[in-house]
Amino acid sequence: MWNDQKRKRFNELREPDRQLGPAEREELDVLTKDLEKLELDYLAPATERLRQERIATTKRSARLENVIQRKKAFAARLDTIIADAEHERLAIENELASVLADRDVVSEDQ
Repeated sequence: MWNDQKRKRFNELREPDRQLGPAEREELDVLTKDLEKLELDYLAPATERLRQERIATTKRSARLENVIQRKKAFAARLDTIIADAEHERLAIENELASVLADRDVVSEDQ
């Protein structure tokens, strides 16, 4: 448990001009490890939540990439269909023009 007494002692040991003896260095190491353990325990749920969110985001990104690829392939197929349809429309118009031109020739022959 981290309390005001430990916090105060920790800060005293960390004062910039303070010269630490071996016992005080050991005490500071113990307090530092205690504080790091408390921080780790405190942050563990948030860290796990972020890990789970990252996993979910990675999966969602992969699914979105798949949808994007499918959409691109679909757009390419539509482009081909539209180009084929335009080609067919022009062929029909040319054939119609040819038929109508032939009628004019037939009319002139009579």
